[in-house]
Amino acid sequence: MTKVVRIADVLAMRQPENELLLRALVGAADSGGDVSVSWVQLSGRHRRLRTTRSTRVYVVLTGAVTMRLGTDAPQLLEAGQLMVVSASTPYELSGVGTYLVINAPAFQPGDDEYLDDERLRESEGPT
Repeated sequence: MTKVVRIADVLAMRQPENELLLRALVGAADSGGDVSVSWVQLSGRHRRLRTTRSTRVYVVLTGAVTMRLGTDAPQLLEAGQLMVVSASTPYELSGVGTYLVINAPAFQPGDDEYLDDERLRESEGPT
């Protein structure tokens, strides 16, 4: 299936709990479940999460986003840079900017597991 998407034509959904605006550009139905793509405008902090189903690629388009994977030191990503997040890796984001999120296989509702501090410490072991 071939699909052309104009980002501005896709309905934006606000996620106040993650301080972002999201546009789901390509979904599972568009790709046979192989891939999904979302455009995100972040203005603050995205809560810590993980997904066990897909690998994610974050491509920063504008601004700067700090990502922290697992217990690693935070890394600053600026426009033109990307980061790959393997399935099951806990991570969080913060900053002001826009980015694309590419999921393979495609994102499905319920894929994201948000982690609070206590569960995070249990899943990652001693710091």
